[in-house]
Amino acid sequence: MAKKKRLSKAEKQKRENLKWVFMFVILVLTITVYLAAFIELDKTQASIDFNKKTLVKLNEDLTIKRNSIERMKRADIISKRAKEIGLVSSNPETITIKIND
Repeated sequence: MAKKKRLSKAEKQKRENLKWVFMFVILVLTITVYLAAFIELDKTQASIDFNKKTLVKLNEDLTIKRNSIERMKRADIISKRAKEIGLVSSNPETITIKIND
């Protein structure tokens, strides 16, 4: 077996420096990935919250509109609205149908 070559102090220091640089780069990359993921999660959560608030608001508006439409279907409300805009109410006509035997 061949003997291992002894490393000089400069070579040991160089290896040690490379290890520290490598660890520093890994640490910076890890922190960067963590922060990027955190920011993306925060944006997604904000978007979800905004969409939920919008959905609640739209449901409230829809309920109000449905109630308004239901109220407008009543005959007394229709006749009151017609009088407000100046429409003349019609007189009912009787229709007679003769059936021949």
